[in-house]
Amino acid sequence: METIKAAVFDLDGTLIRSQHNYPEMTRRIREILKAEGVPEETLNQPRLVWGTTRGGPERLLEAGVPRKRLGAVKALINKAINEVEMSSLGTVEPMPGVRDMLFEVRKRGLKIGVATRAHGEYAMKSAEKVGISAFIDSMLARDEVEYPKPDPRHLLQVIDNLGVSPENTVYIGDTTTDLTTASAAGVAFIGFRNSDEWARRLKEAGCHNMISDLRELLKIIKERTDVPS
Repeated sequence: METIKAAVFDLDGTLIRSQHNYPEMTRRIREILKAEGVPEETLNQPRLVWGTTRGGPERLLEAGVPRKRLGAVKALINKAINEVEMSSLGTVEPMPGVRDMLFEVRKRGLKIGVATRAHGEYAMKSAEKVGISAFIDSMLARDEVEYPKPDPRHLLQVIDNLGVSPENTVYIGDTTTDLTTASAAGVAFIGFRNSDEWARRLKEAGCHNMISDLRELLKIIKERTDVPS
């Protein structure tokens, strides 16, 4: 890992805790697809909803959405996801030690970014609610980039906004999506152990650096910065 000049973070599950109503999100997306004529056997496929939200237009076409309806259906799905995300704002709380960690990262002269698959309004209000928005130099949500993660261009755009290079950046996240994004972008990755299940998945996917407390990041940064304490 090169000298670290910037730290970019995932949001949900890394900097904040939240309780999204995923069953409601799934129900609403299934209803949208059902109204477009997607057959029941397709709607009942495992991970269909994940695929339609991550896989882009091609996945919607495979599911049976008419090509001429792609734009409208994508807009309906995004609206449903955004509304469910916003309904969870009341559950948002900071990860233990997050403010102290970000304060120390900034104190050492590093830039701080966020690349999140949440939508912009939710991300901004969540950061404000837990008192970390003032530490963030650049935050890009899924609706603020053309190619959201796991596409590496999402992370690379945040890094470009920070005025640093991928080689001098570390990305911290709690899921294999974050690991895939960092790997594709050529960015060093540190896994955050948010749960035993995701820690297992990260390890199986090849994550070699993992922390269980955000404050552990400070030791890594101190070893990889040339800014005196």
